[in-house]
Amino acid sequence: MTHQPTEDTVSGEVPTLEDFDPYNDAFRADPYPEYERIRALGGPVHWDYLDSYVVSSHADATAVLADPRMRLQPPDPVAELMATVVPESLRSMSRTLLFTDPPDHTRLRNLTRRPFASPRLGGVLADARRLADGILADALRRGHLEVVDELAFPVSLQAIGDLLGIPRADLPKLRDWGQAMSPAADIPAAPASIDSAVEAYAAFDDYFAHLARVRGENPGEDLFSSLVGAHRQGSMSRSELHANAALVFISGHETLVAFTASAFLSFLRHPGQLALLREHPELAAAATEEVLRHESPLQLATAGGGRWTAEEVEIGGRTLPADVRVLTFIGAANRDPAVYEDPDRFDITRPGARHLALGHGLHYCLGAALAKQQGTLLLEALAHWPVRLVSETIDAPEWLPLFMQRRLARLPVTVFPAG
Repeated sequence: MTHQPTEDTVSGEVPTLEDFDPYNDAFRADPYPEYERIRALGGPVHWDYLDSYVVSSHADATAVLADPRMRLQPPDPVAELMATVVPESLRSMSRTLLFTDPPDHTRLRNLTRRPFASPRLGGVLADARRLADGILADALRRGHLEVVDELAFPVSLQAIGDLLGIPRADLPKLRDWGQAMSPAADIPAAPASIDSAVEAYAAFDDYFAHLARVRGENPGEDLFSSLVGAHRQGSMSRSELHANAALVFISGHETLVAFTASAFLSFLRHPGQLALLREHPELAAAATEEVLRHESPLQLATAGGGRWTAEEVEIGGRTLPADVRVLTFIGAANRDPAVYEDPDRFDITRPGARHLALGHGLHYCLGAALAKQQGTLLLEALAHWPVRLVSETIDAPEWLPLFMQRRLARLPVTVFPAG
């Protein structure tokens, strides 16, 4: 079946994506056969959900993410409609890097990126490595480890908290607020998640207002102090300060949590690859890239908003009219056989082609280098951990009930001394 969206579509009939449900149990357990079916339709396809268009090949996804005609901010009629249904407090998140186009995006990115290249980052990572090593040593003594709550969250929260300048004692409550907000960004957002997100963002707003007063009087070398300075100089509004701090905190730990759990699951499922990593710990950086490709923490670009065509755009031989929504399926693009030989194989020695797990183009993840460095240090710790791991859940693990985010809810493992 084909779909002709409007008379402005000038070439290439657009197939309709039928019977696609990203919330059924089979898709959650293994979305990749469904992604293969979508890729086989070629080019963009029309999805009735939100009258949107889907790209799933690596070439089309790369083109969409790099094309300046693909905008993050919706056309005026859609923005006006969203203003009537999205609570006012959550509209503050539209003032973040995640949802702005140039020139605002350029301004915010320049103000935010400096601390990610700070010499202080080395100390943040060293502290995170020490924490990970301590957790793993304790797990060996106890004989068990729940990877998500006992390893992934503590390490990722400490690292992003230290970078932002958030007192470590405050991290548990900020974690709860972040977890309450993430489901509201999914596609589609569950109705109940909106109320929780409103409450959570109000808590973030109050918290960062207080922290801004503290850092204004006693600035540090952290990211939030830098942003407070920009606000006081008039380069960033109060709402931009709070919203971007919340964004950096949430995205800065959730990606690593998802990565850590998926890394353990992948190595449990492929013990030969774990043996290879242990024999060659120098492969940790390459293994990090393969985990990101193979189980992309974000399956969908730019939360549930996608991108919008600012004018008529040709993608994959099909022309889409102006002012339509385009969703980029990152999880599908990263398993594209046109780019990756035997893409479903987990192979930490896989050569080359760049994955899209951390984005592409102007909106490439601001903390990509940090995420990869954190991933590498965790895999180095795993490589040197003298244990044998067993888990009864690897054949049917529990994934979060989300489409945008691919993250295990929990991953219990039994830990035995090596040998």
